[in-house]
Amino acid sequence: MSEASSTAGGAPAGAVPPGLTGPIPTVEELLGGFLVELCLSLILYGITVAQAYVYYLTYPDDGKLVRSLIGAVIVLESLHTATTMHMAYHYTITEFGNLLGVGNIVWSTGVCAMSGMLIVLLVQGFYVRRVWILSRNNIFLTAALAFGVVVRVSFGMATSVLTWTLGTWPEFRSKVGPHITLTTGLSLAATVDLAIALVLMYYLRAGKTGFQPTDRLIQSLMAYSVNTGAIIMVISIVILVTFLVLKDSLVFIGLVQVSNKLYANSLLGTLNARGVLRNKMSNQYDSSGMNTQPLSNIRFPSQGVVPTAPVQLQTMQSGKNIEIYQQTSMITDSKISEHGHNISDAKYGSLA
Repeated sequence: MSEASSTAGGAPAGAVPPGLTGPIPTVEELLGGFLVELCLSLILYGITVAQAYVYYLTYPDDGKLVRSLIGAVIVLESLHTATTMHMAYHYTITEFGNLLGVGNIVWSTGVCAMSGMLIVLLVQGFYVRRVWILSRNNIFLTAALAFGVVVRVSFGMATSVLTWTLGTWPEFRSKVGPHITLTTGLSLAATVDLAIALVLMYYLRAGKTGFQPTDRLIQSLMAYSVNTGAIIMVISIVILVTFLVLKDSLVFIGLVQVSNKLYANSLLGTLNARGVLRNKMSNQYDSSGMNTQPLSNIRFPSQGVVPTAPVQLQTMQSGKNIEIYQQTSMITDSKISEHGHNISDAKYGSLA
């Protein structure tokens, strides 16, 4: 009987965390939602790794800065996932049946939160840089968004520190400090995500040219930006609501893990979508009946004079002849190589 009255963690059966008010929560209420969200975050981590593999395989010529950014995100994502799994193991295995132990905040919680904030900083920094480019170096707009990102991450870091200093979940929920840092940080997260999405949509919309294939491409980018920002914004709001309402559950912690995974996937999805959108635009050119014959199929003399008479070109699909009038000029192999033009790689355009 003495063994039955104690738990694996050494605490007496029925012991509850100090500061817990109201009915004692069941294990399902306390950890059920957290475990479901943990499984979802692990799936998203697998998608992140797969997207990183595709990125490095598809875009080897990207700049070192962007490739290093992806590497840093993957390292932080791996740390974030490992600490999340440690949290789950601690609460479901190490402290199995010990409600008093479950009420303590394990050390990996703070590490997990800090790594998540660093991921947010890198990903939103990437989007702020995009705004800087699309806005043609609008320093006021970019500075405002960057300031919002830094303040949001600072509140997140402060929340991470409080998980170590307070030590238990009842204290964390009852003290004023965590309420200020968590609620303000999540509110800023939703605001900054929405602001970045709307700014990107505005500048992409302003960049429409009236040319249908290009405008469709811009429309796809606008939809992706808005949808990504909206999803993460909604999750931030849900985290805030569950933290304030479900006081005897760790469901808000699981949602934080899912949110951080969405940041990483949005970054990699943005970079990997370039190839898909480029192929989509290429197909729209083809379907519009335009000449898609590579310039490598056009025979130029290695040295000589291009006549002023029209040059007859025949499209591969429609079979129609296209007449190109060109002024008399001297073209040599050396002149082409001087300008670094690779005719075999050119498509849809001139050698300029």
